[in-house]
Amino acid sequence: MRVSTPTRISLRTVALAYLFVLIAVPIGVIFWRTFSPGIGGFIASISTPAAISALNLSLLIVAIVVPLNVVFGIVTALALVRGRFRGRGLLQAVVDLPFAVSPIIVGVSLIMLWGVGGWFGFVDEAGFKVIFGLPGMVIATIFVTLPFVVREVEPVLHEIGTDQEQAASTLGATRWQTFWRITLPAIRWGLTYGVVLTVARSLGEFGAVIMVSSGFAGVSQTLTLLVHARYIDDHNTYGAYAAATLLMGVALVVLLLMTVLDRKRSTR
Repeated sequence: MRVSTPTRISLRTVALAYLFVLIAVPIGVIFWRTFSPGIGGFIASISTPAAISALNLSLLIVAIVVPLNVVFGIVTALALVRGRFRGRGLLQAVVDLPFAVSPIIVGVSLIMLWGVGGWFGFVDEAGFKVIFGLPGMVIATIFVTLPFVVREVEPVLHEIGTDQEQAASTLGATRWQTFWRITLPAIRWGLTYGVVLTVARSLGEFGAVIMVSSGFAGVSQTLTLLVHARYIDDHNTYGAYAAATLLMGVALVVLLLMTVLDRKRSTR
C-alpha cells in the first residue's frame, strides 16, 4: 500500500514529537537545571567524597559483573545453540526471566535467600555479609543483566553454524583451540555489543540494588542511589541534578560506543 506524502510527513512529525516530549525534554531540563548556575557548581557537586565513592562503587560493580556475565553468557549461549538436552526450552525461559520480573522482586527474593533467617542466612551469620553489602549488589546486578550477552551471542552462533568448528576438529584441534581460534573471533561483535548493554544496564540499575544495599553514603551507594538520596532524603535537588547529569554522561559514552559498534557490525 502506497502512503501519501502528507501522511508520511504527519507520521514522522508525530513520532518525533512523541520522542521529543518523552525523552529530549526531561533530559534537557536536567541539563539546564544542572548547568544554569555555572559549571563550577556542577564540578563541586560531583567531586564530593560521596559522589566520588558512588562513581567508584558503580564502576567496581561493572568491573565484577561484566567478566562474570561474559563467561557464563558464552557458556549458556553455546549450550542453547550447540547442545541438545532435556530442559533446553526451560533454560531459554529462565534466561529471559530478568526481562519479565520486576527488579524489586529480585531484591526481595535475594533478601529471602541471603538475609538473616533465609536459606543461606548462615553465610551472614558466619560474618560474610551479602545483603546490605557489595556481594548482594553484585548478585542483584548480575541477575538483571544476565540475558544481554546470551541474547547477543546466540544469534551469531546460529549464523556461523558448525562447519568451521567441525573442520578444525577434523584437523586435530582440541575443543579449547577451536573455541579460541574459531568460535570466539566469530562471535566477538555480538559479545562486544552484549558487554556494552551489560555496562549500560549495570550503571543504571536502581530497583534491585536499593533493596539489597544499606544506602550509606561512601559505603554502599551507587550513582543511582546517590541521585535518589540527594533528591528524596536530603532534599538537595541541585545535587541530584548534578549526579544525574554525571550518570547520563557515562550513559552517553556507552550509547556512543553502542552506535559505533552497531555500524561496524552492520558493515561486516
